[in-house]
Amino acid sequence: MIISSTVVALAAESGKSEFVASDAAGAVTPVEPSTSMTLTQMTERFQQLHKDLDLAVRQTRNAALAAAAARTVLLTQYGGAMVVDGAVLYASASEDAEEIRTVPSGKVARLEDTDGSWYQVSFDTCSGYMKADDCLVVRYSDYENSTAASLLIEDLLDYAYTYLGTPYVYGGNSRYGIDCSAFTQQVFNHFGYNLPRTVSAQYAVCRRVSDSERRPGDLLFFNTSGGLSHIGIYLGNGRFIHSGSITGVAIRSLSEDYFARTYLFAGRIIGK
Repeated sequence: MIISSTVVALAAESGKSEFVASDAAGAVTPVEPSTSMTLTQMTERFQQLHKDLDLAVRQTRNAALAAAAARTVLLTQYGGAMVVDGAVLYASASEDAEEIRTVPSGKVARLEDTDGSWYQVSFDTCSGYMKADDCLVVRYSDYENSTAASLLIEDLLDYAYTYLGTPYVYGGNSRYGIDCSAFTQQVFNHFGYNLPRTVSAQYAVCRRVSDSERRPGDLLFFNTSGGLSHIGIYLGNGRFIHSGSITGVAIRSLSEDYFARTYLFAGRIIGK
């Protein structure tokens, strides 16, 4: 008879022998002393241990298959992870890893992979890992190419804010002095959008959008001195950032009388 467990005889006090059974993983199970167990009983005991081990292996395999099936469903049928209440994007699947950035609520990442506890995700400007507990699984196709799925617009606006206070200089294109179209050009070029230099040329590469469609990151065009003569970047809620001849780079509102009178329309570069 072949028994897969290994039987080890250990010397015990009083001249009695005690046996232990170890499975392939090294787990050790004590067996009753030989003086009180017949060979038949020992055989039955080891057969039961073998059955228990086989059951544990099958249960583990089934759990692994179920986890693999769940992973496949998440990646192929859903493919998106929506941040619930703000989430940290880590460089690797560990809270001790480098924190790349904080992702605000409502943002939807493309779900690249998962181990159940962590989601490997990507956005348009970065990728990393977020804790699964911080996210809801969603169908990425419902959000693809939307502002919810894009950190690019948020990053672009954050970069535009770094110019606040830069003085206006006609023809200028640096942080020492910059005009309105150079400001929009520099901000968009920083993210790989090669905008031309003038207001009219920038309008030519936009897709015109209505005021009801207007969203953060769109370009706003004004007629301040005849035709297309001024430009800014829309922030949302009627506010925009621009390089004004008096204020330099500043945040203003479309409800202000001057801008309400000179505003023409909006144009889209990102996701046009």
